[in-house]
Amino acid sequence: MANDVGSTVPHVFTRAELATIHQDVLDNKPGAKKLIVVDNKVYDITDFVADHPGGEQVILTQEGRDASDVFHEMHPPSAYELLANCYVGDAEPKVPIDTADKKVLNSAAFAQEIRDLRDKLEKEGFFDASTGFYLYKVLSTVLVCVVGLTILKTWGKTSSAAVCLSAFIVGLFWQQCGWLAHDFAHYQVIKDPKLNDLFLVTFGNLIQGFSLTWWKNKHNTHHASTNVSGEDPDIDTAPILLWDEFAAANFYGSIKDNASGFDKFIAEHILPYQTRYYFFILGFARFSWAVQSIIYSFNNETLNKSKVLSWCERVFLIVHWIFFTYCVVAWSATWKDVLMFFIVSQLTTGYLLAVVFAMNHNGMPVLSSEEASKMEFYELQVITGRDVNCNVFGDWIMGGLNYQIEHHVFPEMPRHQLSTIKPIVKQISQKYNIKYHDTGFIGGTIEVLQTLDIVQKISQNFIKKIF
Repeated sequence: MANDVGSTVPHVFTRAELATIHQDVLDNKPGAKKLIVVDNKVYDITDFVADHPGGEQVILTQEGRDASDVFHEMHPPSAYELLANCYVGDAEPKVPIDTADKKVLNSAAFAQEIRDLRDKLEKEGFFDASTGFYLYKVLSTVLVCVVGLTILKTWGKTSSAAVCLSAFIVGLFWQQCGWLAHDFAHYQVIKDPKLNDLFLVTFGNLIQGFSLTWWKNKHNTHHASTNVSGEDPDIDTAPILLWDEFAAANFYGSIKDNASGFDKFIAEHILPYQTRYYFFILGFARFSWAVQSIIYSFNNETLNKSKVLSWCERVFLIVHWIFFTYCVVAWSATWKDVLMFFIVSQLTTGYLLAVVFAMNHNGMPVLSSEEASKMEFYELQVITGRDVNCNVFGDWIMGGLNYQIEHHVFPEMPRHQLSTIKPIVKQISQKYNIKYHDTGFIGGTIEVLQTLDIVQKISQNFIKKIF
């Protein structure tokens, strides 16, 4: 695999050779090299995995694959120089597709047209953020917090209703900060990694109370392997919710012979009725993610291994909770009102975040790892996403994620451009018979519930077989 000593000619890997090396990794053979291909160049990421700035999990989803499209869509320009350090040779050119299978031909042609579209949009400035738009978003979002805390400070001592209203507004503020942090995390606003991370920890850790490292680690993987069973962490929500037959089979299979009393209770009395508690459980999303953030941040370094950024994350999380706790305790009359503020604010953010996230991909096709590996990256992003048709208020409350398909096809594109390219992406998808799905908010919610209902019936069948 290595070049001859003194040779300046790069080694050319055949596709069969790459497949053999990948199988060695799958078989856990000692010394097996983890390789990826980007633009027909081969990179050995074996020793780089642990240092990957985007997280270890996400880069491993591309091991043994042609990662060209996912690399281009998920990395800032500075990543190309870092990748070059892992270069070990070239891959032989792909053989032109020789098949009568129209679906395969359409998929390849679709991917190429999306690549061409990306180049065209980049030249036309669609990947450049509007300073005016993001100045408006930052200032208007901070204003929401100012309004909420002003109400609490002015009337919190005399009115429980004011405390409740303030809690709702602050919860809305945290949700909107989530969308801003999301934009920064994708380098939509600032391309410089260090300056970008400064804004990201400000809106993510300090203001919203979520660890940027915890979030990026799972979210990057979600983008690289959207709705891929065993790879996408966003659909790995067992034993709380099961989203597909793979998840149901994995969960019930894991407890078949060694179910604890708790596992058996969940399997028999909770999961078969998940449509009944779905909306109830969404409210706990914000608090759950905040707790996970704290645990993760204090037990792990940041993805780029920066000591300064690691401690900045931890300090900002602590300051977040100290600041908002102080405001509520100091400006409320009773501990009952303090508790009410905490519950209402957490539920508000939880619902407003989780409903949007669930709408994005839940209820859409879930693929096995083998199926995904044979599919073009762009096709995977389109068929697993759901666009939600909204008015201006819907665009605001969903943070632009109602254009989920466009966001997944071009994750570094600023959200204010997504509505413009939606008709283009939809037309290209339809041209090549790639299923593009958009619906209304109510329609999307019904689809999510229908999926949960299908899987809970699968759960009931597993119960009959296992117990």
